Amino acid sequence: MVALIHPRLLSSLSATFYPSLCTIQEATEVQDGYGQPIAGWNNIAGLIDLPCAIAPINPNSPQAAERKRADGTIEIITHTIAIGGHYPVITNKMRTVVAGVNYDIMAVETDSHTTMTRLRAVLVK
Repeated sequence: MVALIHPRLLSSLSATFYPSLCTIQEATEVQDGYGQPIAGWNNIAGLIDLPCAIAPINPNSPQAAERKRADGTIEIITHTIAIGGHYPVITNKMRTVVAGVNYDIMAVETDSHTTMTRLRAVLVK
């Protein structure tokens, strides 16, 4: 079977089509000297400096969605981050860092040709 998208397409587009880099992180918890939990984030091996393109979402568009967190806070998707590659291991329990800015991942979408991954994310303030 012949692939619809050539395997070298993304590498040839990376410099212009994916001008940014993102790193995927997972939540970690360590304890301080008193045994109190300290939340933190660690980079995930193999998901560091991935070529990506980021764009804000118009809050009035149908792509904007909201999620109610456990603490009752409502989050609205603020950005779409397109990653050049198929990364089915990324989940909505992770976050991404693009140009030093943190984004919580709300949804992960992969294309039908297993060549690209799109993240729906919330800017972390």
